[in-house]
Amino acid sequence: MKQRIITAVVGLAIFFAVLTWYHTVIINISVAAIIFLALYEIFHVIGVWENKLLSATCMLFGCLLPFLSAQQRTQWLPYCGAIFAVALFGILLFYHKTLNYSKVASAFAATFVISYTTSTLIWLREISETAAEGIYYTLLVFGLAWLTDTGAYLFGVTMGKHKMAPEISPKKTVEGAVGGVVFCIATVFLLSCLYQWICTDIWDIHLETNYLLLLFLTPVASLVSMLGDLSASLVKRQCGVKDYGSLMPGHGGIVDRFDSVFFVAPLLFLFIRLFPIV
Repeated sequence: MKQRIITAVVGLAIFFAVLTWYHTVIINISVAAIIFLALYEIFHVIGVWENKLLSATCMLFGCLLPFLSAQQRTQWLPYCGAIFAVALFGILLFYHKTLNYSKVASAFAATFVISYTTSTLIWLREISETAAEGIYYTLLVFGLAWLTDTGAYLFGVTMGKHKMAPEISPKKTVEGAVGGVVFCIATVFLLSCLYQWICTDIWDIHLETNYLLLLFLTPVASLVSMLGDLSASLVKRQCGVKDYGSLMPGHGGIVDRFDSVFFVAPLLFLFIRLFPIV
């Protein structure tokens, strides 16, 4: 528990330090680093890493995505995706004696899912009118994901009795899941009020939050966060590993910590395109 808390504190310190360079390339580099580390862990788990050319090709495509502007994505991404697919088939043909098509398909899917979902953190910045708005949406992504996980852990440890998905994640309980949603709703609202107060009274920036929309979004995003967590756990169980890595002591690897973020980020991006919260 102590190790878990220390890691969380250090991680949050790094997270907020990176946010101070919100409108710089530091954010793009940080997102690319998350994609790189996540793919590295997943490729080890599903047995793709043994083919270095396949892994390097996937990582190159995945890490390129956060650096493309909206216009570049519209113009070039379809062509880049086609080239990427052709390259993977070329690698499969070259290594056909040692490389199975299922691993190539798994690498292709993992690369697209991780790179696209994580890159929505950059796209949130692009569609935000101000830095304060963009930072709020970024904080909201991680808040919805991590506060749900925190609440589920606390309620699960203290009140958990009924297993939710024992074959996938034995420690998760129904009580923890319900507590995670309730905890997320309460803390997200409190932190949103705090952020709005800081923007208005300290930074003299007008930021008005639509709390009705936030009330609708929060429980849905909280459930989607759990779906991401369980999905990542299912892959681990089927591959016979406990954690994706050990980069974050007490938490596992990058994927163990960001699995719910991968699901929440695109949901929030799509939601605010239709219903802006601020």
